[in-house]
Amino acid sequence: MKLKIEIAPDAEDELILRCRERSERIAELERTLGELLKNDGTLALSIGNTEYYLAPAEILFFETDGGHVSAHTVAGMYRSEKKLYELEALLPRAFLRVSKSCILNAERVESIARNLTGASEVRFRGSSKRVYVSRAYYKLLKDRINELRSVK
Repeated sequence: MKLKIEIAPDAEDELILRCRERSERIAELERTLGELLKNDGTLALSIGNTEYYLAPAEILFFETDGGHVSAHTVAGMYRSEKKLYELEALLPRAFLRVSKSCILNAERVESIARNLTGASEVRFRGSSKRVYVSRAYYKLLKDRINELRSVK
């Protein structure tokens, strides 16, 4: 599959998926793009029976626990109806997977306590919450943090 972007300053924004057949992969891409386009940038998360709409920038990390996905902010913990892999496809570039069960917001990272023999501990600005980055994801996280900070 190839990706092609045409810049046409006088044209209305338009996405066209051209394919030989409507495979499951194309259908999934269509659903994901559809959600992105209708989304106003907020995520629907819940606590009990109350639904909250949060901007991704408010979220420190997502984690799976017992088959459920939780979103952690400085103020609390919310439940997400989406699976971790679905969130990974929808979230902005600042979010990346750092273990099998965790996606974090690299823009909110305050420190990483590196451990050469195991998982490294990540702390977030303005919060006492912590997550652990597996060795396989450590370099990717460091590179993403450096990339995000060099853009600003």
